[in-house]
Amino acid sequence: NDFHHPDNSYLHRVLDSRRGIPVTLAVLYVELAQHIGLRAGGVSFPGHFLVKLRMPYGEVVIDPVNGESLSRARLDEWLEPFRRGQGAAGDAETPLGLFLQTALPREIIARMLRNLKHVHRQAGNLMALLAVQDRLVCLLPQAWEERRDRGLALAEANQPGAALADLAAYLEHSPVAADAAALRHLVSELRDALPGQAH
Repeated sequence: NDFHHPDNSYLHRVLDSRRGIPVTLAVLYVELAQHIGLRAGGVSFPGHFLVKLRMPYGEVVIDPVNGESLSRARLDEWLEPFRRGQGAAGDAETPLGLFLQTALPREIIARMLRNLKHVHRQAGNLMALLAVQDRLVCLLPQAWEERRDRGLALAEANQPGAALADLAAYLEHSPVAADAAALRHLVSELRDALPGQAH
C-alpha cells in the first residue's frame, strides 16, 4: 500500500514538478524529509536509487521519481535482473535487506559521478569524462576499476604516460581480471608509444 503520512504528501507536492534522475531526486527527498522531522536516508539499490523512511511502525522504501512506496515483492522483482547478472538468481542466501542499507554520503556522490561518467561517455565528451574520472579515483582510491577506466580514457586522450600508471595499478591489484590480458596488450602498445621509445 502507498504511504499516506501527511508529511509524505507534502514531500510529494514539493517534488511533483521536479524532473531528474533517481539519485538527485532522492537527495532532495531526504533533505526535505529531514527538514520536516522525518528520518530518511538514501538507498543505493541496484539499478535505481531509492529513499528509506524510518517510521514508528517500521521502514518504508520509496521510489523518489514518483513517490510510490514499494512492496517487498516489487523490490524483489526489481532485484531479479541484478541477481541473474551476478549468477545468483533465486539465491535465498542473499536477503533483500542487504540491498536496502542506508547509503553513506560518499556512496551517493560516487553514484552521481558514475551517472555523469555514463552521460559523458555516451556523448563522447572525453575531457568532461576525464574530469569525472579524476573525482572518482580521488573519492574511491581502492576502486581499481575506476583507475582502469581513467587509464583507458587517458589512452584515448593520447596521454600514454598517465594511462600507463593507471592501467599498471589496476593490473597489479586485479591480475586475474577478465580484461587483464587485453589490458596487458594495451599497456605494451602504450609503452611503445611513449616519446623516446625506439621502434
